[in-house]
Amino acid sequence: MKRITKIVGFLLVIGISLFCMKVDASAHGYISKPASRAYLGNLGINKNVGSVQWEPQSIEAAKGFPAAGPADGQIAGGGKYPLLDEQTEDRWVKVDMQPGLNTFEWTLTAPHSTASWQYYITKKGWDPNAPLTRAELEPLKTIQDNGSKPGTKVVQQVEIPADRSGYYVILGIWNIADTANAFYQVIDANIVNGDGEQPSGTDTEAPTAPSELTSTAQTFHSVQLSWKKAVDNKGIAAYEIYRDGKKVGESTTTTFTDEQLAADTAYSYQVYARDFAGNRSAASEALTVQTKVKPAADNVAPTAPTRLMAHAKTTSTVDFCWQRATDKVQVDHYDIYRNGTKIASTTSNMYQDKGLKADTSYTYQVFAVDTSGNRSAGSNQMTVKTEPKLEGVWAADETYLAGDTVTFNGKSYRAKWWTKGNNPETSDVWQLISKDIPDWNSTKAYSGGDKVRYNGKLYQAKWWNKNVRPSGASEWKEIQE
Repeated sequence: MKRITKIVGFLLVIGISLFCMKVDASAHGYISKPASRAYLGNLGINKNVGSVQWEPQSIEAAKGFPAAGPADGQIAGGGKYPLLDEQTEDRWVKVDMQPGLNTFEWTLTAPHSTASWQYYITKKGWDPNAPLTRAELEPLKTIQDNGSKPGTKVVQQVEIPADRSGYYVILGIWNIADTANAFYQVIDANIVNGDGEQPSGTDTEAPTAPSELTSTAQTFHSVQLSWKKAVDNKGIAAYEIYRDGKKVGESTTTTFTDEQLAADTAYSYQVYARDFAGNRSAASEALTVQTKVKPAADNVAPTAPTRLMAHAKTTSTVDFCWQRATDKVQVDHYDIYRNGTKIASTTSNMYQDKGLKADTSYTYQVFAVDTSGNRSAGSNQMTVKTEPKLEGVWAADETYLAGDTVTFNGKSYRAKWWTKGNNPETSDVWQLISKDIPDWNSTKAYSGGDKVRYNGKLYQAKWWNKNVRPSGASEWKEIQE
């Protein structure tokens, strides 16, 4: 009976998590520049992508790639979105890129403490018509973040090899410090190059003008634009968007949203294409768009948020979500109350309350507030009790000193120095003291004498190394059981 109860509880947690993710595409992060395969699906440019169209930020799987993570053939979809794993030469829309330093931008809808960022690219001679596997990928860059919590936009510079030209897949991974998971994104890149050389500055041929400029949606304060892709002999670097003769933004895709506009006002738009050499096309045909009329007065409060529920808890945190409210104009944000006191406001329908006491009950309620300041009735009240502290078990919010020992996933570790929030399986601060030999982990540093398993074989490090696969590497030697 106890086993059945555990299984039912486990299934309930999964069901709650799926509900929270379906209600709102608010967790957790995706690559917006260059636009990833999932993000292009969200924009409607990639077709037939399934439910990831509404949640490109939710491609979440185990971290520890390449030793762990999604199975081969399921890397793009993270084992959750199989339509994203379809791989042929012409299945996906490509984004133009060039060799050398490229800017990558992650959009984070629910920032987490970060262990690291990883980038991979398919090898020369890879098969674009076969499922994507680890064997087809080689590392580009790893950026350590050591548990810091990023903002909603993360911009990084990544070097694309000069010997690449044509279609390649780039894999980006955001490794979370305080969970066992990571977020996976693939980019279908058309690398514009010539015989292994950097694009030349002698390119003087301008792109064709963008065509079929149209507005796909309008509100009283925003306009969404879409146009047909321009053509260039070296590829398109970006599109420049002009409103009433003044530049208001750029886009690497064929869509753009212009915001913070006046209600019931006509605006004229034109779009220019720019190539990697800086050549600029002629302007698209002008398009005039009228924003919608804002209601003269809004005295109607939003509906109350519903189905407030917890989907995770630790000794010091509670994660919960709710079903979004509706409003005659627009819901602006949600006010979150703990034990009758307001603790935060958020535009999301998910929230993590931190800094709580272990083994303590807390009562939560959520209110919706619209753009005119009208406040809804409260959601259902929810009481959650944080987990009790377990002696000797590693906890992310606990501070440890040199010599402290903990257990994590059935193994024993000893702290080498002061630490807090560093996962024992992946952090260099922890030394494995169990007799169990761990699998090799690309994010963990190894010292001389450390033993790991890799592809079913046992290896021992000769000296310090990190992100070096044991098979065939001079830093490792294969040993017998």
